[in-house]
Amino acid sequence: MKPLFYLSILPILFISCGGSEPVSSTIISSFGEQPYVTLTPAGKVELVFANDESIYYSSSIDDGHSFSKPSLVTKHGGLVLGYSCGPSIATTSTTMVVIAPDTLGNLNSWSRLVNAEVWSGPFRVNDRDNSVGEFLSDITSAPDGTLHSVWIDTRFLKPENTSEHAVVQSKHQSIEFAKTAQEELAEMTPIGITKGELFEKIGTIPKNAALAFHSDQEGNLYWVFLDTDKNVLKAENYEEYKEFRKRNESKLIAQGKIYSSSSQDGGKTWSKSKLIYRSPDGSVCECCKPSIISDKKGNITVMFRNNLNGSRDLHFVQSFNGGETFSIAEKLGTGTWKINGCPMDGGDAIINNRGELKTVWQRKGDIFRSNSSTSENKIGSGRSPSISANSTKTYTIFSQGEDILTTTSEHSTPTKIGTGFSPKVQALQNGAIYFWVNSNGIHFVKVP
Repeated sequence: MKPLFYLSILPILFISCGGSEPVSSTIISSFGEQPYVTLTPAGKVELVFANDESIYYSSSIDDGHSFSKPSLVTKHGGLVLGYSCGPSIATTSTTMVVIAPDTLGNLNSWSRLVNAEVWSGPFRVNDRDNSVGEFLSDITSAPDGTLHSVWIDTRFLKPENTSEHAVVQSKHQSIEFAKTAQEELAEMTPIGITKGELFEKIGTIPKNAALAFHSDQEGNLYWVFLDTDKNVLKAENYEEYKEFRKRNESKLIAQGKIYSSSSQDGGKTWSKSKLIYRSPDGSVCECCKPSIISDKKGNITVMFRNNLNGSRDLHFVQSFNGGETFSIAEKLGTGTWKINGCPMDGGDAIINNRGELKTVWQRKGDIFRSNSSTSENKIGSGRSPSISANSTKTYTIFSQGEDILTTTSEHSTPTKIGTGFSPKVQALQNGAIYFWVNSNGIHFVKVP
């Protein structure tokens, strides 16, 4: 395990794009990735993050001015990180619960009383072995102390038609576009640039080749051009592509569905897994993290990226009876994104103090904010957005290349506050805290 350094006294300055005063950030930990933040009813800010096979916890009891030295939650073999895979945390009046997926395709929980120091677990969340094969999950707590989790489930259900499942890649699948490499140069790719921009970097493009992307074991994406028989014509890293094919040659196509489970005893036991949504086209978007939130009345909202008629747009469902039943899925925003591949960007959702649903997501490289299926507001270009709100403001953070940008409902022009990735935001009663990660560690900035 790497040594842990607590560097909250070390400020790092970033200049905003608008030329305003420098923003001073503070480092919580000199290492770690995939931070996840929540706010308890008592106003305590809680943060979990991971490093290698370990999960760490840190908190702030002074309204976000400083954070405690990160402490170990658990070391769990096969912990999955990257592309929004990683730990999440929720807190009830008595218990803190962390969930995280592992390489076996299982979702695990760890529980701790709020005034204790020892975590217990792991406890299994999913009721069927290896069914969380996309490694994407989220958790929330309701006012009555019930915990609700959600994930993309890859168990195979009886097909709704008689067609056989094709033998192809699963989670780290080859993302192939239906059109040839020379068409639709303005189409956004999963690596955040257009086809045209990618082709300019590559140079000579094989004629009549299909563009695809594949990942290595760390989740890094590489481009490859294939002919109609799936032979490689040109590859960014041919050796990695061969390893990718070897790892995935026997996997079936992922039939991703949205499942949930609840816990009444602080995350130690979980209810039978419940199917919330199944796409009539066979699978939701496989590699985009779903979100689950609860309002002050215990109503639950689940947001996820769907896959319908070739479009991968954000949808949401709601439950007004504690997760027993859910509404018909409703699409967010007015536009659509037809893409034969996973953007690996699930967006974020919150319910503000007035009970209003606020969502943020990416489409074709642009960031949109909305609260319904009939409206959307573009706030910038980028990916990996996070949103939070209090009674006066809505705060949004997202990445644009290596830059970390923020906006509020009062100031819509994006402002740069740092460089890195994995941006998160948590609103407080007054102001908010922005988080992000770079090579120096996990940063935070408190803003009014």
